[in-house]
Amino acid sequence: MVVKRLIDGRFQFIRVVSTKAYTKTYLMTDHGSLAKSKCIVKHLQLPAHNTITLKFLNDLLAKRVSLLKRMGEHDAIAKNLSTVQEGQDFYWVRDYVPGHSLLTELGEQKPKTEAEVQSFLRESLGILDIIQRHGIAHQNLHPNNLIRHRDRGHLVLVDFGLIQDTGTPEPAPPTNGTSGVPSAESAYVPQAKHRQYTRFAADHFALGMIAVQMATGLSNEAIPRLSQDDFLAQVKLQLDECSLLSSALKEILLRMVSPQPEVQFHQAKDILVALPAPEAVLAPVAPAPAARPLPQENGAMEPEQPRFAKRSVPESPVDTPPAAQRRWLRNLPPKPALWLGAGAALALLAVGGVVWLRIPQTMTVNALLQQAETAKQMGQSNDSLNYLNQVLELRPNNSDALAQRSTLLWENGQSEQALQDLTDAIEANPDRAVAYYQRGNLRFQLGDLQGAIADYGEALQRQEDYTDAYVNRGTARAELGDEAGAVQDYTAAINLASDAENKAVAYLNRCLSLSNLDDNAAALKDCTEAVNLRPNNSLAYENRGLVRRRLNDYQGAIQDFTIAIQINSSNPEPYYNRGLTRQDLGDFAGAMADFNQTIELNPNHPFAYYDRGLLHAELGDIESAIADLETVATACLDVSRLGCFDDAQYQLEKLRAAQSSEP
Repeated sequence: MVVKRLIDGRFQFIRVVSTKAYTKTYLMTDHGSLAKSKCIVKHLQLPAHNTITLKFLNDLLAKRVSLLKRMGEHDAIAKNLSTVQEGQDFYWVRDYVPGHSLLTELGEQKPKTEAEVQSFLRESLGILDIIQRHGIAHQNLHPNNLIRHRDRGHLVLVDFGLIQDTGTPEPAPPTNGTSGVPSAESAYVPQAKHRQYTRFAADHFALGMIAVQMATGLSNEAIPRLSQDDFLAQVKLQLDECSLLSSALKEILLRMVSPQPEVQFHQAKDILVALPAPEAVLAPVAPAPAARPLPQENGAMEPEQPRFAKRSVPESPVDTPPAAQRRWLRNLPPKPALWLGAGAALALLAVGGVVWLRIPQTMTVNALLQQAETAKQMGQSNDSLNYLNQVLELRPNNSDALAQRSTLLWENGQSEQALQDLTDAIEANPDRAVAYYQRGNLRFQLGDLQGAIADYGEALQRQEDYTDAYVNRGTARAELGDEAGAVQDYTAAINLASDAENKAVAYLNRCLSLSNLDDNAAALKDCTEAVNLRPNNSLAYENRGLVRRRLNDYQGAIQDFTIAIQINSSNPEPYYNRGLTRQDLGDFAGAMADFNQTIELNPNHPFAYYDRGLLHAELGDIESAIADLETVATACLDVSRLGCFDDAQYQLEKLRAAQSSEP
C-alpha cells in the first residue's frame, strides 16, 4: 500500500513496515519537525457503518492517549507524537528509535553472566516501574518491542498494546498462526493460561522469559512454552543445566514466570527490591550488527493477527514454502539445496593462467559455505551467519551466501534485510528459479501476495515442473479470492508431483478451493484422495469432515472429526468443528462438551466462545451467554479483529435487550 498524501498534512509515507488484517505499520517522515525526522505510524482501520462500535473504539483509543500522556516524556519510552483520525481510519504516531531490537542480542545464543542478566532486569524493570506508577501495563511485551538505542545504548520501550485501567485484567494476545503452533512471540506472552496473570504479572512474565533466554543462550524455539504441562519444571531444568545464575536469581525468575498467582510479584518495584545485590553488574553491551544491515524498523515483527488454521508454521519462509497458509494445509517439502558443486570451481581452470590466482579464494569460499551449512544444521545460527558474512566479504555477489543469509536474517526477525539479500541474490544470478521461489515465500509471509505471485511465476518460467511453486502460487491466489486460478495451479501440482506428500498437499488445497467454489462433490473426492495418501494425518480427516458438513452429511463429518481427534487429541479445531456439527443435529449436550474442550485446549479461541455463547442463549442461560460473548468482544478487540468484535457486540445487544424485557 502506497500512501501518496500527507497524513494530517504532516506525515509523509516512506514505506510499509508490516501489514495485517486491520492494522498497518508505516515508516514515515515527520514534516512537522525541523529535522524532518523519521517516525512510526500505526494505522488502525476502524469498522464502517456502525456508530456504536466506532464510538466504543474512539473512547478506548482516547483513553489510551490520555493514559500515555499521563506518563510524560522519558528517555526509556518511545515518544508518542500524535494521533490522527480520518473517518474510519485511526493513526497512532510515535517517535522512530534508531537502533536494534533486543531480539538481535538474543540471536547471539550465548549465555550471559549473572551480572549481565541483572543489568537487563534492573533496566527493564525500571521502565516497567515508570509505567506501572501511572497505572499502565504494556500488554505487548516481547524482544522486538525493546529497542537498544544506537547512540546511547539504553533500552527504549515501544508499541504498547491496548491499555485499560489496572483494575480489570485482560487476556494476553493469542499466538499468531494456528492452534498449538507457537509463534516467535508466544514464548513471552502467557497466552495459554492468561487468566492466572494480572496485566502487570503478564509483563513480568515477558521479562522473566527474556531473562531466561539471556541466561541460557537458548533459541526462542528451545525455551519452554506456558502451554506445556511441566512448564515451570522445564524452566528450572534449563536454568540449572544451561546457566550460571545464582540460586537466588533463579528463584526470582521462576516467580516472575510462574502461573501461580500466590507467588507472583504484584509490581515491578517488588522484583527490584528482591533482586540480589549486584557485585559487579556490567553495563549493557550492544552487539555489532550483522554485515550490510538495513535500518530495522521498530515494530516490524509484531505478532501477526491470528488465523484459525490447521498448519505447521514454517521455521523460515525462505526455506519452507508458505502453502501451509491455507486453512486446511500443512506443507513441509524438502528444503532446496543451495550450495555450488565442485564442478563450478573446476570449470574455472579453463579460463586461463590468471585463474590460478583465484583458486585459493574459491576454495576458501566453498569451505566457508560448508562450515555455514554445518553450523546451521547444528543449531548454531550465529556462527553460520558469521561464516556467510565472511563469504560475502570475499564475494559480495555470491548468490548462495546471500540466499542462506536471508534465511538466518528472517529467523532473527530482520525481514527487510532478508528480502534485500534475496533481491541481491536474484540480481547476481537472475536465471535461478529457486531464488524467485524463496523470495515469493518471504513476500507471502510479509503479506505481499501480488509480489509473491509474481515471483512464483518467474520461478515457473525458469523451471516448468516446479511443483512447490505451483502449490504456493495457488495458495497466494486463493488468499486474494481467485479460487479458480488456485484450482488451476493445484491441478498442475497434482499432475507434476511424484511423491505422496506433495500430491496430498495439492489435493488438500484443491479440496478447499473447490468447496469454496461450491463444488463440494469434487472437493470430497480430493479430500478422500488426501486421506488415502496420508492415512495417519489428522488434517486430512478434519478437512474431509468440513466438506461433509457442507454436504449435510453430519454423521460422516462427526466420524471424520472423531478420527482426527483420536490421531491428535491436543488439537482444539476438530473438537470445535465436531461441536458445530453436533449442534446441527440438535445434540446440544455433545456440542457444549466439545466447545468446552476446545476452550480448555485453547483459551484464546474466540469462535468457540462465540458459538458456546449462542448455545447458552438457546438453552436459556442468558448470563453465561453474555459472559462468553463479552470474552469474545475483548479477545477480538485485543487482536484488532474488528469484524468479529462487531458481531459479538450485535449479539450482546440482542441478549441484553431480551434480558431487560424479562418480567
